[in-house]
Amino acid sequence: MLFYSPEFLVFSLILIALLAIFQRNSPRKVVLLLASYVFYMWWNPAFILLIVFTTAVNYACGLAIGIKPTARRRKLWLVIGLTASLGVLAFFKYCHFMEDNALAVMRLLGYNVSWAHLNITLPVGISFYTFQTLSYTIDVYRGQIPVCRSPIDFALFVAFFPQLVAGPIVRAADFLPQLRRPVPMCFDRTAFFLIARGMVKKVLVADNLAVLADAVFTDVGRWPSVIIWIATLCFYVQIYCDFSGYSDIAIGVARALGYYIPINFNRPYFAMSPAEFWHRWHISLSTWLRDYLYIPLGGNRHGPFKTGRNLMITMLLGGLWHGASWNFVLWGGLHGVALVGHRIWTSLRPSSIAPRGRLWTGCRALLSWAVLQYWVLLTWLIFRITDTADLLVALRKFVVFDMDFAVKSIGLGSLSVFSSLLILAAFAIVHAYSFWRGGLDRRLAHSPLWISCSVSVLLGTLFYFFWPLSEAPFIYFQF
Repeated sequence: MLFYSPEFLVFSLILIALLAIFQRNSPRKVVLLLASYVFYMWWNPAFILLIVFTTAVNYACGLAIGIKPTARRRKLWLVIGLTASLGVLAFFKYCHFMEDNALAVMRLLGYNVSWAHLNITLPVGISFYTFQTLSYTIDVYRGQIPVCRSPIDFALFVAFFPQLVAGPIVRAADFLPQLRRPVPMCFDRTAFFLIARGMVKKVLVADNLAVLADAVFTDVGRWPSVIIWIATLCFYVQIYCDFSGYSDIAIGVARALGYYIPINFNRPYFAMSPAEFWHRWHISLSTWLRDYLYIPLGGNRHGPFKTGRNLMITMLLGGLWHGASWNFVLWGGLHGVALVGHRIWTSLRPSSIAPRGRLWTGCRALLSWAVLQYWVLLTWLIFRITDTADLLVALRKFVVFDMDFAVKSIGLGSLSVFSSLLILAAFAIVHAYSFWRGGLDRRLAHSPLWISCSVSVLLGTLFYFFWPLSEAPFIYFQF
């Protein structure tokens, strides 16, 4: 059930009516939990059993840890919770990956073997709700949050439908306290324009740019470098608008229901260093990896070599989290290399540099931004293309420009290229305006009513004329 589908509109109207009927907090939470399960079962009813299993195991492990047994027993319950959650994730997400690689290794060793592949469907959102339950169990073990003794509260924390299938990854410390008190629905202009912002990003920008990107990356050998660059720019904007658009809608829907979900993106394409990029991109995942992987590995506490090692391990596993494919591991590894390289570069620079004026500072900032965004573009190309041969061809054409500008004769149609460039330009202008003047949606939410209404009419017109012909699921549904 997509947020912008007719089914979700009907689902929302029924849910609002039920919440209006049930005013007390306990019945409202039950209604929200049942609605969240219905929302998830819309894709595949059988997979609700996985959420129920993961919820039950981590709830029980949290209770067992919370009764304060011996340290050994507390650790045993932690291991049980982690093993159950990660075991389910590994089976459904990485079984084919491990199977294919085991088969390749055996053939490399000279064994001519083959077997029937398991037919395993990846459940939507499994990586997101698994990481949520893991963070809860670990936080309870560390004594950072109290045990949740209400099964309804814990189940709703795991399955809350706005962010269930594609994040943000919500922490128990942020969400569970909100369930202890009644919250009124709050469908104000802030929630409306948050949802509208997400819809514009997803429908008008991401889905329309996907047409050219998909056409080019299906057969990269046909296209000159200029088209590879345009397609890469399209995907660069597409994946940001697709994923941040989902997060915007999720945050807006949660706000309308009375709950707070933290932001997941903070204009990452204005970052000027790898560390700043990961402070701005998929914030809920990057902070999760920092708190539950990088810091437990030692963080930056044991010298530069081990710091670099910890960064590389964290980013390699972060890449693997995105999908069971070596290109995701390579993508994460390259971002790890960038983080380590930037840390080394920063440590080698003199601690005190004499100021050289605003022009020099501006030029250096612009150069830093350009170098980082080139690297991000390059890594998005690796993220997008899973076939090794196609990836090597695309990288060669991306890095070594062939100076072939014959766009009209490539078969894509000049209108497709022109419209994609027009969308890219519009995105750049609006994105820059939002960066320098604050969020455009926030300004509209606090503007005079006639301005908000006029913009709403304009958005409705744009949706009517530029709604994509085919329905495209959110990219991060597959992760």
